Order: sequence, then structure tokens, then C-alpha cells
Amino acid sequence: MIRGMDTFNSLVPTTIQGNTEETPPGKPDDVTQKHDITPYLKTDSKEIQQQTVDLSSRTVTELKTPSRPYYGSSRSINVIMDNNAIGNYFATYAHLSDKDKPETVRIGGQELMTLDPSQSFIDPDLAEKKSFLDSFNFNFLVDFLKKNDKIEYIVDIGCGDGKISLLMQNHLRALGSKIKVVPVDVNNSHTEYNDNKPIPFNLIPAQEIAGASPATTLFTAIHPFTELGSTANRLSREITQGKTEYYITTVIKNNPGCFVLATEDLHTSSPQRYIPPELVYTKHYHAYPICFGMVCSEPMSVRQEKAAKINSENGDVSQLNQLLAKLPEQRDSYLASISKITDNIKEHILEEPEEFWPDNIFKLHIEDTLFKAAIEPFESIQYELTRNGLEMRCWHVYRQDINASEVSGQAVKEPPFSN
Repeated sequence: MIRGMDTFNSLVPTTIQGNTEETPPGKPDDVTQKHDITPYLKTDSKEIQQQTVDLSSRTVTELKTPSRPYYGSSRSINVIMDNNAIGNYFATYAHLSDKDKPETVRIGGQELMTLDPSQSFIDPDLAEKKSFLDSFNFNFLVDFLKKNDKIEYIVDIGCGDGKISLLMQNHLRALGSKIKVVPVDVNNSHTEYNDNKPIPFNLIPAQEIAGASPATTLFTAIHPFTELGSTANRLSREITQGKTEYYITTVIKNNPGCFVLATEDLHTSSPQRYIPPELVYTKHYHAYPICFGMVCSEPMSVRQEKAAKINSENGDVSQLNQLLAKLPEQRDSYLASISKITDNIKEHILEEPEEFWPDNIFKLHIEDTLFKAAIEPFESIQYELTRNGLEMRCWHVYRQDINASEVSGQAVKEPPFSN
């Protein structure tokens, strides 16, 4: 038995926050979409049968109606996770007048506007302070882009009011990067505050973007809000039973070969709970200073020093990241491991489909990997962080495999960062 297999229930997180409910503005006629991200377990007499579908065989959308503009919803909603495939819409530009002529780029089947701050209708001062990036560990994103230096476009899905997208664009530009950020969201509930002009963005469900170039396009889902309690349990159950799939999963499958990066924190963003472990490319954890009980009496500078020590080269988090960095080169053994784990716990999956099985399966793999490497267990690392007033956060990197030659054969322009 894989180490930790008999304690899988302890791996299930207990709290997430946010609102994942939205009624889509319209359903297209005769739309069918196949959901196959997690093996659907069902009973047949006394045996458990597992239905598996090759990820690459999934049909993106089968439509019998012409494309039409997507207008979203103007009702006030704080947080949205539209998990419904509504199908066959093209983007409209939110908060953009008819006289404005935005710079657009072709991303798969969509013509989408960028956030180039040189455009007169974009106020660069609307972005949050640069220090705000620290909570998301943007150094990892920058390093990732330097290593994958063919990327030209970042499609920021779930951009909300666009401030983080604009902050990302300004930050990359200040570093000498030529990468252009493309803000995308499913809803337009933003109202003007203090007479400020809202940041324009592309109004379109992320699931509608398909066929983007893996050589030039990266997707980010920064702080994608996830739900709490019964709503989260229902979504997990429907995903496990093959009745639906998480919207970021759809983005990954619709754009094979493209990297999709999502951030996690303990409070509102836990996308890894719904995304199949077979789509994991790698992950990168980091300690972040935050208040926990009496530890809040310590100055932020003290907690920042603790976080830096734990994140340092010889720290537990760094050792964990070094193991995770090897995942791409160990792809075959990783896939074999999660397949074995899934097979070993399929009875539990059938009995409790509402649990966060994608995340649990991956954590069981990590626990076994840490044990073999004689590194502290994952939960022990988390406990040590909490004890010191820190929090474990993560960048999750996902990708659906395609033939490497298909990527390398695509056109490459200037590197994203200038010297």
C-alpha cells in the first residue's frame, strides 16, 4: 500500500470560500459537450467498473448554431465561477467605447484585446500597488516565463475588474518583457468607483477559447475563487461522476500543449481540488506571512524573515519544490503512480464522490515521494508554517500533453524579455 493511503480522509481540506453560482445569459441550441476529466465510477451488480476516456479524444464543442457575441451579466456578483459550457459565443469588449480602437491578437478562434498601457483608454494608475504581487509570488511566474521564453501572450482568465491583469502587464513591461496580457472574464458586474474609468477587458467565457498556440500562449487563473460547503461538495460529486467538469479543466483541454497556471491559497482559491491530477505538469509552493492567533503580535518583518528562511535553498519548502520540478521529466512514472493510487482507492471514490479526489490523489503521490526522499511529510511542513504564522501557497502548472514536435514547429518571435 502506498504510504498514507489509509489516512486519505485526513488529506481532505475543510474550508474554502467564494461564490460559484451564476446563471449563464443564454444557452445555445443543440449544444453537446463531453465531460471526461475524472474516471466515472459506477456499480454494475457487485462490481465496480471504471469508464476511462482518452483526454485527447474529447470534442471541444459540437455546435449547430452560428457564433454570436457574448454579453455576460450586469447583475452585481462578488465572485463568479461559471462552470457551465454555454457554447458558440465570441468575445465582446467591456468598458470600451465605439471610438476606441484596441490592439487585438488572435488567440485560437477568438480575436481578443490586449492591455497595452500605451492605449489612451487604459489608465495604468488603476492597477494595484506593485507590492500586491508579493502575495502571489510573481517571481515564480517571471522565472517560468524566462525559462519558456517563446511566450508572447498571457491570457488572464477570470480577470474580474482587470486590475491584477493590468498590474501584471505593467510589471512585465518594467522588467523589459514584450509579453502582452489579454484580460478575460465571464461577467461584467463592475461599476465605476470614484469616477474612475473601468479597465476594459474581453467579455467571454474562458471555455470558449480553443486552439491557442502552445508556442506563444500561456493562460493564468490568478486567485480563481472556489466555493464553500455544500456547493463545493456538489461540484466535486458531479465532477467525480462525470456529469460536469471544472471550467479551468475545459480551458486546459481546449488548448492542448498550452500551460495553464493557477494560484492557490487557504482562504478563497483552491482550483487544484477540481482539476484531474493527470493534467498536472508541476507545482511550486511558497511560505507566505499571515496572521494566526497570537503570532500576529510579531511584526510583519519577523514573519517575512521566517518565510524567507523556510523558502530558502535548504528549507523544507525548497526541497519539496525541487522534487516537483522533476515531474515533467518523470511524466511516465508520475502517471503510473496516480493511476495506481486511483485504482487502490476507487471504492472510497465511489462511496464519497463529494470529496476533493483530484487533490487527494495528488497529495497521496506527494506523500509517497517525500517519504522516499526522506523529506518531512507535507502535512508536517504545513503545520510548521502555521505554527510560525505562515501559510502555504502554491502555483499550480497544468498542461495537456501533445506531440512535442507540434509545439517546436510553430513560429517563434522575439524573446519575451529584453536584455
